[in-house]
Amino acid sequence: MDVSRSRDLQEAIKDISKRSYKAITILEKCQSCGTCVKYCPLNIRKFNSENKAITINSDKSCGGCSVCFHRCPNNAILLNPIKKQHVK
Repeated sequence: MDVSRSRDLQEAIKDISKRSYKAITILEKCQSCGTCVKYCPLNIRKFNSENKAITINSDKSCGGCSVCFHRCPNNAILLNPIKKQHVK
């Protein structure tokens, strides 16, 4: 591997390490099956008043583990990239 490619790869890894993801539901695609609610390891996927599964705000933050994304039978979940907030 040449040096410039190695630097590009190192920069890409550095950029990825600064990102996190949040699971976002495409409400029109959600069939309210509850799969993502059942398998969310943080238990932060819940049904809203319209019986659609969403990621709730809580003291736990969705880190984009992708379990719900991969389990959703309707492809109703996106992993939205967000910048990590660094605590100083």
